Amino acid sequence: MLTRKKTVRLEIRNDRVREHFSVVIASMEGFLIQSVHDTMPADLLVLEIGDDTGQDFDYLTRARSTGKAKDFFLTSKTTSPDVLIQALRMGVKEFIPQPINEVELRKALLKYRDGSDLAPAAPKGPQRKGQIISVLGVKGGVGTTTIAVNLADSLVRLDGQPTVALIDMNRLFGEIPLFLSLEHVFNWVDISKNIARLDATYLTGILYRHRSGLRVLPSPDRVDDDKYTVTPQVIESMLRLMRTMFDYVIIDGGQAVDDISKTILRSADKVLLVAGLSLPCLINVKKLLKIFRELGYPPDPWVEVVINRFDKKSVITLREAEQSTGKKAFWAVPNDFNATMSAINQGKPLSMVEPGAEVTEAIAEMAAALAGRQTGGGREKEKEKRAFLGLKLY
Repeated sequence: MLTRKKTVRLEIRNDRVREHFSVVIASMEGFLIQSVHDTMPADLLVLEIGDDTGQDFDYLTRARSTGKAKDFFLTSKTTSPDVLIQALRMGVKEFIPQPINEVELRKALLKYRDGSDLAPAAPKGPQRKGQIISVLGVKGGVGTTTIAVNLADSLVRLDGQPTVALIDMNRLFGEIPLFLSLEHVFNWVDISKNIARLDATYLTGILYRHRSGLRVLPSPDRVDDDKYTVTPQVIESMLRLMRTMFDYVIIDGGQAVDDISKTILRSADKVLLVAGLSLPCLINVKKLLKIFRELGYPPDPWVEVVINRFDKKSVITLREAEQSTGKKAFWAVPNDFNATMSAINQGKPLSMVEPGAEVTEAIAEMAAALAGRQTGGGREKEKEKRAFLGLKLY
């Protein structure tokens, strides 16, 4: 039941369009159109975007910052992608193209009227409790993004088609768009710009949908995005929401350990430390494990070591690595330079380029293990692989 009418302010230059809006709004229950002399903040401001889009969007920015209205609709005869993208980035609720389609306008107004009384990001009924898996490289060049991308791709291909999101948290030079040939528009800085309207609908509109079904949120690719503050609180709110939307959220965390990374570590259900069988990697594994224990999170059982580019002829053996770090290796991904580079250069996951390669199967089996699935029903071939790798999988 509506407790009060929603006030609407019309700032539309075209007399015919303004009249059309007025007639439709006046015919609907729950709305009250403000007079031009009313200085009180409106619930909804309908703004027309004209030929000078830059000036109109500047006005919209000022209107938002001064609290002239709580929410905004835009209308325009221009429906270019640039205008639509800018509107979405600025948190506009609806874009109404001209000439006005009365049926669509009514639907948009009803959606706003009936939905605006509901608290965002608080859906009724049981919510999904997805797992957050942070993939953290112990140093640069160990293949963190390769593991994150192909782990996410393997999870989305499991039986039952779980919902999976992949986030690139490398603050600069994130490479996930290259690994998946994404021509993305939005990144997680856009969430910071529009944190007030963060809900499942808004986030779904921002996430890129890969043809595999994977949803992707890239990192910023422009230096000037740094002027928008991305705080740990923003990341925490985003992850809390995404946990309710997806079965798995995979985060490519790069190598940084800062306030935002700490927020991710506190939120994660599993942290995968990607390392190689080299002395610098093993030293860094020990350092990170020590940092985690001093922080008090994540708990030691939630942290797993993944040995990437594993070669049984390595000078440092897997057993020596485990003795050095005091941590059992959770998984070892075999070294296959040709397959991984072919996948990267084609902008595709390994499953699309080298589906039968040992490296592809190893990551798929790791995904199944993380998901609590059987990794192959005890086939002899897989038993031999485990014996070859010398791993205790649990």
